[in-house]
Amino acid sequence: MATRDPHPAPQPGPGFQAAPADGGLSIDRLAQAFAAMMGTREPYEPQAATPADVVQIDASPDLDDAGGDDACRVNPASILEALLFVGLPGGRPLASRTVAGLMRGVRPQEIDQLAEDLRRRHAANGCPYEVAAADGGWVLRLRPEFARFGSVLESRARMVRLDAEALDVLALVAWNQPVPRDRLVELGCDARPATLRQLVRRGLLELRHDEAGGSPAYRTTPKFLEVFKLESIADLPEPTAPPG
Repeated sequence: MATRDPHPAPQPGPGFQAAPADGGLSIDRLAQAFAAMMGTREPYEPQAATPADVVQIDASPDLDDAGGDDACRVNPASILEALLFVGLPGGRPLASRTVAGLMRGVRPQEIDQLAEDLRRRHAANGCPYEVAAADGGWVLRLRPEFARFGSVLESRARMVRLDAEALDVLALVAWNQPVPRDRLVELGCDARPATLRQLVRRGLLELRHDEAGGSPAYRTTPKFLEVFKLESIADLPEPTAPPG
């Protein structure tokens, strides 16, 4: 007669390891079937990497993250600093509205704040130049203690070497301006066209139309007065006056 084991082995209870009661697929077989259907390997199954699985690393430098220095990125602050560095002719201040008009979605008030941030940063770094407010705009200029070095360069840049032919043209135009091009020969000017172009390029003469819309005429410029240390054309001596 068979006796009942007083300590029977535990039967598999319901769970992942138990066979489904309705004869369906177990969890393991369901996973295998799903993997086969999707064309992938079985989940959690280790597999050696294939060449297609290897990630290719681009070793070229990321120009947007050069050295990780945010100050070198192209952003509103760096654009403003670049514009101030170039400046406007004659050192005129750069208006915040003008700068904001060059950037999408930036208001003039934000430009003012960026300029203040630049000013503080330059001061903290001990830069020889500073961002300063002037006449409703902003300028980048040398600090007072360094301004004398800029004056030396400016004075040397103002030195203009002129030959006799160029001086004759300047004298003729200065005493007879405005002088149309076709009248230069009548006044005794036989200067080469290259000399005239050189004087215009150096900013001593300008060629422009008069208000009546006549032929273009030569005139002296503010730089002409500066080079010859004149307050105005009225300070020129009379052509017939003896040299002083």
